[in-house]
Amino acid sequence: MPSKFSFTHYEIEVAARAAIDALSKHGLKACLVGGAACMMYGMTHRVPNDVDIVVLTEMGQEAIKSLIASSNSRFYLRSSINPANTFKILWYTLSYRRSCKVDILVPGILSIPKIPVEKISYRVHGVFYKDIPLAPFLVVLFLKLRAWTDHRVDHRQHMRDKVGMDEQDIDELFELGAQEYGISLVNQGKWFPKDFVQETKGRLQEYIKEQPETLGSWRSLGF
Repeated sequence: MPSKFSFTHYEIEVAARAAIDALSKHGLKACLVGGAACMMYGMTHRVPNDVDIVVLTEMGQEAIKSLIASSNSRFYLRSSINPANTFKILWYTLSYRRSCKVDILVPGILSIPKIPVEKISYRVHGVFYKDIPLAPFLVVLFLKLRAWTDHRVDHRQHMRDKVGMDEQDIDELFELGAQEYGISLVNQGKWFPKDFVQETKGRLQEYIKEQPETLGSWRSLGF
């Protein structure tokens, strides 16, 4: 049964490792994005309530979910509570009556670019995590910016309520990118597809309009 409780850093890592391991058994490369990736890169103001994974394949999302569920008995699929949704939701059992949702994404949706395998990151703060691959730092930041713009205009109140959390995530990523990783568009964005960069710049203008004090932070990243 899905958990209604907050998760620990360790529990998010456990769910992420299990999903990555299941995918690896079938030769599929993947990497974390979203809050789980933010957490692994050093975000401390919150622990995410799910795990977002981009699978670098042309397989469909539902096929990937079924593959994971068939590879590890701790994973299971449930229908959405919204009867209009035909997709299944993938959950990982942490303990009795306590499960973590694992969202499966693929390149081409939600502005996710095709990430070269060699650009996947396994090192955080000098520590090597061979079993928790992360999307490149700027990809994580740019997709978080996409989430912010989407949540602002969503017709559902519970989604609009995430805007403040998105802004906190972005603020902390700014600090980490500048102080911990020395990230810039020049040193990490050379492979980015042009449309990915252009879409991000459009969202960036919207973000700076709402958060003008962040202009310096964006400039420090090469914008």
